[in-house]
Amino acid sequence: MSTPDPGLQPERTLLAWRRTALGLIANGILLIASGHGSSDVRTGLGIVVLTLALACWAAVSAVYRRTNGSKVQALGHERVLRVAAGLVLIVGLFDLYAVIAR
Repeated sequence: MSTPDPGLQPERTLLAWRRTALGLIANGILLIASGHGSSDVRTGLGIVVLTLALACWAAVSAVYRRTNGSKVQALGHERVLRVAAGLVLIVGLFDLYAVIAR
């Protein structure tokens, strides 16, 4: 019995996570820019957000590279994608704090 072809689903999922990471990178850069010289908290949050966004990008890319050549039907290991989703949630909370603390 052959394994069903996943089609383009892994690539679409990878691109969706990369778009999310790019949005988070933009948030981090904006937090750093808005806090530069005026708020150490915003600058610190911006650095944390930027680091988490890059970690999200790296984790999802690593999962995709690992599953691309094998006979895996979906993108990634469930735990890695849960961690990436948790990083997105944490970054959203940081952004919310930065807006409210303004």
